[in-house]
Amino acid sequence: MYLQHYNFQHLPFRNTPDPRFFYETPRHNEALANLIYAVEQRRGFVLLSGEIGSGKTLVTHLLLKHIEDHAQIALVRNTHLNSSQLIRLICDEFGVQVSGEADKAAMLLALNSFLIQQLAEDRLVVVIIDEAQNLSDKVLEELRMLSNLETSSEKLLQIVIVGQPELRDKVSQPHLEQLRQRIALSYHLEPLTLEEITAYIYHRMKIAGAEHTARFTPEAIAKVARFSRGTPRIINGLCDNALLYGFTAGTTTIDELLIDKVLKHSMHLVPRQHSPTQAPVGGVSMPGSRSVSPARRTVPPPGFSQVAEEADKKKVPMTPPPAPIPFPHLGTPGRNTAT
Repeated sequence: MYLQHYNFQHLPFRNTPDPRFFYETPRHNEALANLIYAVEQRRGFVLLSGEIGSGKTLVTHLLLKHIEDHAQIALVRNTHLNSSQLIRLICDEFGVQVSGEADKAAMLLALNSFLIQQLAEDRLVVVIIDEAQNLSDKVLEELRMLSNLETSSEKLLQIVIVGQPELRDKVSQPHLEQLRQRIALSYHLEPLTLEEITAYIYHRMKIAGAEHTARFTPEAIAKVARFSRGTPRIINGLCDNALLYGFTAGTTTIDELLIDKVLKHSMHLVPRQHSPTQAPVGGVSMPGSRSVSPARRTVPPPGFSQVAEEADKKKVPMTPPPAPIPFPHLGTPGRNTAT
């Protein structure tokens, strides 16, 4: 609707996992590099967590794009399943033929034969489970058993579980210690900083139209940062609405007054808050994970957050955003290398 007004070729803030719009923050780059490393080195079990709208789905799509030419991939989005249903779904995703009457043992036998065949052909076999925080403890335990499918030297199945912070809390429960010990690597996506939000907004608009005319004032970006708490999906929603309001007002400059108008009608986008009594994730350090301090898991005062504090302390210079950060060398996966 507003494309011509701003000289865009594409909508810059659509909430879809489009790799073209991927902005390489250090954390998203690091998360992707860690996933690629863990999968290609056949480490077995990997966990990726992050708040709603933090970019987990986009990172997993980029992982799929990287490995699709040399891997068999099963993408599981329905996590309200029991263990037998999950194994049957995985078999279906891989095209493993099992009869409708096959029990769990028969399905596992067929799956194991498929995995050995794929190993002989030097192909990776990867299961990616999205929204994994919804999995029951029993199904998580079944995934641990699946991760035991291996030869004397290779993990036959690479399992990537992706979910909200509750997933890390869940696998940190004492009775899931065996599962936790199987996790070769975990990574938690943190919110964008104020500087990254500025660069993120202009990066997406540049991809949508190199000669675009849209401009966000520093004050407008500070308000977006304060409201969104650095969550990309919420940033997208606010900026898309702001461009629409700018179009109807006949301006190409998005200022704080336009953002105020957007915020009045955007309470459905308010990011959730953590419980003020919530301890660091599970109270247990995840293998290969970055620690999460209690300060990051508490409720900020109303209308305030770490990102908002940054926005209050400094102005955002309206200079061209920094160049994308170089993709880290996959042989050096950084701070999250599993021991």
